[in-house]
Amino acid sequence: MVNTDTLSETIDHSVNKAVFYFILSALVWLVLSSAFALISGIKTFNPLFICTIEGFTFGRIQAMLNTSMLMGWCGNAIFAIAFWMMARLSSLPIKHGGLLLIAGVIWNIAVTLALLGIFIGDMTPFAWMEFPIYTGGIFLLAYTLIAVWGIVAFRHKQNPYSYVSQWYILGALLWFPWIFVIGQFFLNWFPLRGVLQAIVHAWYVNALFYLWLAPIALAACYYFIPKLANVSIRSYHLSALAFWTFVIFAAWSGASNLIGAPIPVWLITTSIVFTISLTLPLLIFGVNLLGTIGSIPLEYKRSIPLKYIVFGSWAFLSHLLIKILLSVSNLDALTHFTTVYRGHEWHLVYAFFSMVLFGVLYYLVPTLLKQEWRQEIGLKINFLLSASGTVILLAALYVGGLSQGLQFNNAELSFLEIAIDLKFWMGVKLLGLLLIALANLLFAINLFSLFFNAVITSLPKLNAGKHSQLN
Repeated sequence: MVNTDTLSETIDHSVNKAVFYFILSALVWLVLSSAFALISGIKTFNPLFICTIEGFTFGRIQAMLNTSMLMGWCGNAIFAIAFWMMARLSSLPIKHGGLLLIAGVIWNIAVTLALLGIFIGDMTPFAWMEFPIYTGGIFLLAYTLIAVWGIVAFRHKQNPYSYVSQWYILGALLWFPWIFVIGQFFLNWFPLRGVLQAIVHAWYVNALFYLWLAPIALAACYYFIPKLANVSIRSYHLSALAFWTFVIFAAWSGASNLIGAPIPVWLITTSIVFTISLTLPLLIFGVNLLGTIGSIPLEYKRSIPLKYIVFGSWAFLSHLLIKILLSVSNLDALTHFTTVYRGHEWHLVYAFFSMVLFGVLYYLVPTLLKQEWRQEIGLKINFLLSASGTVILLAALYVGGLSQGLQFNNAELSFLEIAIDLKFWMGVKLLGLLLIALANLLFAINLFSLFFNAVITSLPKLNAGKHSQLN
């Protein structure tokens, strides 16, 4: 029988090079997306900022922000964490890791080409898929080479059973190419006409968020909360029901954002029904995650990685609750065409997905490097900046959006007066983005410093090895 610690070390060694590459790439794109977010935030407050350079117009900056955040930071972070978790849960070392590196390089070349294409004006008009058409095939090729290893690891798992985290990871790996191909096919390669584009685009963004980003973060929550807190998931037997209901209901909830659009009413009504049905998995997630969080012993609550994951868990549950509320027609009439929906996107992408993955990486990198944090003050400051920046950003977009919606429904106010009143909330949003940018920069510095310390620590061993060979 293989020793558990020995097997874990073997698995870590089999994936560490590819995982390190994806982590370092993700950090670069995270910092770059933070810069784009700051520029975008400044432009909403002061439109004349960097207005003389065509590539830095608001539309292109927003497109570069979405692309670098989604395909750069989120994509690379997903590959790093999904493969490590799948290998650990399958008790199976990953073979031929060099191919993962090659596929990762191709993926990041595609991200770079996408940003350069957007900068020169080759962007598409669809949010969260603004990257040029000619990069779509490169993304698909790279993803196919990457995802196959996660599927192979699950297929040849050494355990006679599977975990719910594996279901979420496997599902995300399989669903992304399906979502991506359908979106590219009907919007870019052979574009549909008229309102059909809006329907496909709404489905694409919804599926990308809830069938790719959310499953990976949920897999991390189900894996790391019990691991870091030394407790079992409460009512774990319900997690299978939560998985299937969430996947089915979320996949058909995209058209609820199109209330009032000139599309068949039955389509919107069906989507609203599925959105409200998300109440069931929401309740189960609350029992599984919050019930477990409430039973965490005090000595484990000081863990910085766990604090990130707990924050992200709360953010996800509140995000789902807001999604359900926004499907109500009367509330949608108030919030439509306001900053509320942009806040809802940030709520999932940053407050949930990114915060959970920050916590995972703060655990994973020291584990793979066999290094310990010399001082945790940097991690604590990082968490405070991330949490406060996220809360301020979401408050600005949600409260500002509600105020904007109330003013839109007041016929006595002109659009210019509404825009002037919104400027205050754009200033608050800019403050939140500034704190988030500082937090992301500090996060990258913390991890890069750990990599640097690991390299410095290994140098004497390398030198010693050389001297022994000479003697």
